[in-house]
Amino acid sequence: MSGRPTWGSAAVTGLAGFATGLLVAALLVAGRDGPRTPELPTPPTRTVSAAPVTVTSSVPPSTVTAVETSPPTTTTSFIEVTVQPTTSVTPSSTTPALPLTSGWRD
Repeated sequence: MSGRPTWGSAAVTGLAGFATGLLVAALLVAGRDGPRTPELPTPPTRTVSAAPVTVTSSVPPSTVTAVETSPPTTTTSFIEVTVQPTTSVTPSSTTPALPLTSGWRD
């Protein structure tokens, strides 16, 4: 019997192998490089001088006198609730409380 493996030793060996596999997978994931971002060329910049501009309008400004809005949408739902009447029961006689006993015997 000393050379024959038991279910317990097989379970310990299996768990050890599983833990080793998880450790190897974690090390492989931790050791690889992250995703690379593409290098985009920066567009050239140039400076342009600005000159002041005067804008004149021949149309008078408009005034808003009314706004049309659509009526709100309403939804009506009917829920039917049935309430059962509750009844209370009063005991006709009182029984004395049983003493607490331990389930252990000496």
